[in-house]
Amino acid sequence: MPVDEHVLDLIPLYALGCLDEAETVAVAEHLSHCEQCWAEWQACQAVADDLALAAPDAAPGPHLHQQLLDRISPAPVKPEPPDWRQAFAGFWRQFSPVWGIAMVLVVVGLLAGGFWLWGQVNQADTAEFRTIAMIGAEAAPDASGLIIMSADGEYGSLVVDHLPSLDADQVYQLWLILDGERSSGALFSVSEEGYGVVEISATRLLSDFTEFGVTIEPAGGSPGPTGAKVLGGNAD
Repeated sequence: MPVDEHVLDLIPLYALGCLDEAETVAVAEHLSHCEQCWAEWQACQAVADDLALAAPDAAPGPHLHQQLLDRISPAPVKPEPPDWRQAFAGFWRQFSPVWGIAMVLVVVGLLAGGFWLWGQVNQADTAEFRTIAMIGAEAAPDASGLIIMSADGEYGSLVVDHLPSLDADQVYQLWLILDGERSSGALFSVSEEGYGVVEISATRLLSDFTEFGVTIEPAGGSPGPTGAKVLGGNAD
């Protein structure tokens, strides 16, 4: 795979372990010498890791023991269903030019929540992700974003789409707002296509904050907003 040929469309699948052996080797080799794709993979991997930890441990259902015994007993051979990773990979390749990385990560989040709910159907308490929509401001009217946080507000990530690429001396900065006070939640950049994902860092629960905003700041970030606002959102 040429050095100048980015693999952004394969990175989410690589982070989820959904590529075949040849594709995995090709992407791994590309990441070893492409700084942009490496940064995108780190961001995707952080979100994938968060999703894996988002659902609490579930106790086995009362019928699990009998179900396991039934599976051990001889039964007519049935065609095996297609591997979910292959199905997901095909689904991604079909729609990735339209959806991009941001939407796929949202779908992954919804699937993770669905799998957890399936394992909790006999329990009264359930957990879910909280989401906050980020709307493009005057400086970037076509941009959009989504904050995905755990139900307890302990951790979360920001996914953005159609943000303009910045110069090397600039960076996007996420602001967490409470009672008019702003604190930095993340510094991030986006791909040439305007996609980006970053894990949010805060000194208190994310669910405590009532507003969120993204501005353009000098590289390294600022103690307070100084540049144009590109995204904004309010907690419901």
